Amino acid sequence: MSKLKILTSFNIELDFEIPDFHKRLFAWLIDLALIIAYIIVLVSFAVNNIPSWLLTILIIAIPLYPLVLEITLNGQTVGKKILGIRVINETGGNATTVQFIIRWLLRVSDLIAAGIIFIAAASAFKSVFNSGIEALFLFCLIITDILCVIISKKSQRLGDMAAGTLIINVRTKAGLEETVFMETADNYVPVFPEVMRLSDRDLNIIKSVYSTVLKKNDYALAERTAEKIETALKIHNKQHPLTFLETLLKDYNHLSTR
Repeated sequence: MSKLKILTSFNIELDFEIPDFHKRLFAWLIDLALIIAYIIVLVSFAVNNIPSWLLTILIIAIPLYPLVLEITLNGQTVGKKILGIRVINETGGNATTVQFIIRWLLRVSDLIAAGIIFIAAASAFKSVFNSGIEALFLFCLIITDILCVIISKKSQRLGDMAAGTLIINVRTKAGLEETVFMETADNYVPVFPEVMRLSDRDLNIIKSVYSTVLKKNDYALAERTAEKIETALKIHNKQHPLTFLETLLKDYNHLSTR
């Protein structure tokens, strides 16, 4: 398991663990197994005269599976969640919807595998290939994705390279603690309204730093980050660096929901 240092937009380096190839493979196989099970059920019910409009929607859901789940589950599919891996952007923050769409459009191996399975199921498991050339072409596309993951410095496949994303190890249990969410009382009074000048990506980085400091007691990291933010926002802070980061997150959550 290798580690990767990412330079954030605040010029702060964060360490992330790059998952071993077998973890990504097993996560992919789990998702593929779910797709296969879904297709089998779909083909079985299709025999019982499912309305064409509903069948169309159910078919479209097959290739959309990874995209919808990664957007709604903070960079995870069912397989990724089970294996404890997640998609983030290259600056350490949460990937954006646009980035998820780009990497989804270039899901070479995933879409090919799902397409082959669906075609095979829809044609009563007849041969998908008419010649060895077609099989070789699809095999080369899948191998290209695998080689990119193995060879590239950040273990990125083609879609990740184009979208500016990568996959890291995280806790298997995902939730609000992996977002910028911090609950505030209705009568909470923001201390630094300037925080609204920061982008969502900046806030994600602040939350990542905050979580890292709590986990590793790296208060020097909190101090460096606090100094960068004070300079960027041109504010004067007298709070402890870690408290300052927490306050910024609370201010953002309170102001953005009011």
